[in-house]
Parts: sequence; C-alpha cells; structure tokens
Amino acid sequence: MSKAKVKALRSVELGFADPARAVKFFADVWHLTPVGEFSGAYCLRATGPFHHVLAVRHTPKPSMIRIVFDAADAATVDTLHAQIVTHGIKNIDPPAKLRQPHGDYGFGFKDPEGRNIAIVCGVKDYAEGADKPDRPRKVSHVNINSGDSDATLACYRDALGFKISDTTRKFHFMTCNADHHNMVLGLSGGPTLNHIAFEMPDLDSVMRGAGRMRDDGRPIEWGPGRHGPGHNVFCYFLGPEDMPIEYTAEMQQVDDSYRTGKPEDWKWPPGRLDHWGITPGPSERIEQAGLKINFTDDGWRLDAWR
Repeated sequence: MSKAKVKALRSVELGFADPARAVKFFADVWHLTPVGEFSGAYCLRATGPFHHVLAVRHTPKPSMIRIVFDAADAATVDTLHAQIVTHGIKNIDPPAKLRQPHGDYGFGFKDPEGRNIAIVCGVKDYAEGADKPDRPRKVSHVNINSGDSDATLACYRDALGFKISDTTRKFHFMTCNADHHNMVLGLSGGPTLNHIAFEMPDLDSVMRGAGRMRDDGRPIEWGPGRHGPGHNVFCYFLGPEDMPIEYTAEMQQVDDSYRTGKPEDWKWPPGRLDHWGITPGPSERIEQAGLKINFTDDGWRLDAWR
C-alpha cells in the first residue's frame, strides 16, 4: 500500500512538427486558451484552476512528451520520489526547486516502459475555475497502450498510488481521486498513446464541440456514446497531425466503497461497445493513429523547468 499518492492528472505535453498550427487548432477549434510560452513550450489552459492543461512544443513528428501529475505538497513529492526509487525505477531525477508556471518543487522520471512522467507541487494556479459552455474544464484522462502492462500497472499502483477502478478485456482503468479514471492502461499495442481525453461541462458541450470539429473537416471517429467503465459520454477525433483526442463529460464519481469491476462485468451484445450502440466502435483510422504516437526518448529531466 502506498504511503503517498498523486492527487490529480495536471497536464500533458505534446510534440508536433508544426506546433504553431497545433496551438491554433487547440485554441480556435478545441477551445483551450493560450497563456504564453514557457521553457520553449506553448501553454494552453482549460476553464479549471490549473495554470495549463496542455503544453505544445516542436518535435520532428507527433509525439507524447510528458504526463504531469499534481502532488499535495513538497513532503508528498519527497515520499513519492522515495516510493519510485524503492520500486526500482532507474531513470529518475532528485526533487528540486522549479520555476513557475511549472511549480515550486518536483521531479521527472521514466516509467518502466520509457514514458516521461513529472510530479510537481506548488503551481501558481488561477483563483477562478468555473465551467464555461463549450470549453474543456481539464484533461480527463490519458489512455496509454502498453507492451508490458504488468510492469506499468505495478508502477502506477504501487509507486504513484493509483487504484484500479475497473478492468475489461483490453484495459485497466485507474484512479487517483474521485474521478472513475484519470489513467487508462491498454493491455497491448505499446508503449504508445491510445488517446487523450478532455472533460467538457456537459453533454451539449460535447455535441457542439463535435460540430466544431466537423466544421473544421474532422469527422467523429467514434461516438457519440456512453462508456461502460466510468459511465462517461464520449466523442473521439483525430486532431493535429492525427493526434487521437476525445471530448468527454459526466465522468462517474467513485469512493472507497466502489466495487472494482472485472472483465466479465463488461460484456456487450453483438455489435455494441458502449451503452448507446449508435456506432459499432472506433474507426480503423483512430485505432491505427494512436499506435504511431510514441513517447520521446528524452524529456524526463526537468532541466528547462528549473
């Protein structure tokens, strides 16, 4: 049992061959708000209090650079660092003072399959955080494919404090707070990205967002629908440079009394993969797109943040 755990999924950092075009998409179509350039990355916020939920920088091809988790305070950061070291992770920096807007204190490491992770605390966030129609409130979850799901699951569970909320034939759903899942671990296909989900305030905002994507020439790749685990509504799309992204809403809230589901709890009638059954399942385009998004080889050191 972990002595400490991360308390939230804070942000993701993505790389694009044309970062300016990606920032324009995420601002104009996806409805995030640019807040400036920091440490060589363009940052965008949602309506929630986090300073930013997305950072965009240049990479030769589309890639996942980093996942950033929030910790309660410096003591929690230190305890999490010790847990990760005890877990046997080798590529890990010592906790150090950071520069805003990255936080006061934190560290970076590579998980067992080479994904860059940062844990931070003390970010100077915004006082306001009220919902606004048609605008994402936060990053809901990151879904990652794996080549060694057992090793990755053990790290997130034992070293970072995640709890499994549900398991299906293809995925482990993991939570670090009241949201049913903040991370989803695919049991195959990796280490690559499956998709990144952004939480909208309501179903209407999801559907109007789907309309904006259609206007931008980006059809729905799966949805609209309502998932089984998490009970959240969804629409999936391909964003800039075929980055797989999701609008979601109405995520189920859970506590310690929630019974962890097993694969046999999530069986669907023939031709269905969700509660609504409007579409048969993800398009081949989006399933293949995620398998092409790798994590960068570097990036676990937070030198630019110090």
